Amino acid sequence: MSIRRIRVFPDPILRKKCRVVRRVDDKIRELAYDMIETMDAASGVGLAANQVGALQRVVTLHLPGDEDAIILINPEIRDTEGEREIIEGCLSFPGYEGMVKRSVSVKARWLDENGSKMKVTTEDLFAQVLEHEVDHLNGILYIDHLLEHEKLDAAGTHVEEGEPHMHDIEVEVHADHSDDDEVEPQESDIEVVHTTIKFNDLYSESLVDQMHYDLRKAGYALPPSESKAGDRVESDDPHLDGGVILDPEHKH
Repeated sequence: MSIRRIRVFPDPILRKKCRVVRRVDDKIRELAYDMIETMDAASGVGLAANQVGALQRVVTLHLPGDEDAIILINPEIRDTEGEREIIEGCLSFPGYEGMVKRSVSVKARWLDENGSKMKVTTEDLFAQVLEHEVDHLNGILYIDHLLEHEKLDAAGTHVEEGEPHMHDIEVEVHADHSDDDEVEPQESDIEVVHTTIKFNDLYSESLVDQMHYDLRKAGYALPPSESKAGDRVESDDPHLDGGVILDPEHKH
């Protein structure tokens, strides 16, 4: 398994419809396993294949509290009930979240990694993530569901103080410093190391800069409040991040 680069808005592949998987084979399973590793590295709960550059109808999910991730091939939402408003984020929009409308419950079906038929009637987070990821496969993004007059907010804005949010990437490593491999290590021999995944392992800085610029240019997100008024300009120049000068030496 390997970590694949997550595509971010406005990458055009995010607007393309994924193709139906005709055969569940080792290539599809390799894609799905890579997607799981990528999703988990980014602390995501769902990932669609076009988010890592593959136009196949493959989705991976890893809901909080579940030990294992699941693979959904050719997922279909067969029916929905109700409507609710909920805060949502997306790995293709790192650093942002927004209020959208989703169904209360959904009925869905798919094939697993062995080609077996699966179906579920579910609600809450499972239903929300199913709708979100099936949208991805159809080239639909969660910004398309933003409530009228709503803007994207910084991720974590709606989370209780001190609580992590979906864009925190934290890893806990337990290092055994005992000398004898055959003896159960004592607590004093275990070193716990907290670290983070390098941002560039998942995203390109230049692509994320472009995402910020296009979101603001399209009116989905407001410019950063910490930007100085004197540094702001109105321009479509690609060297500007939503009106913030990225290169002071750049000549127009």
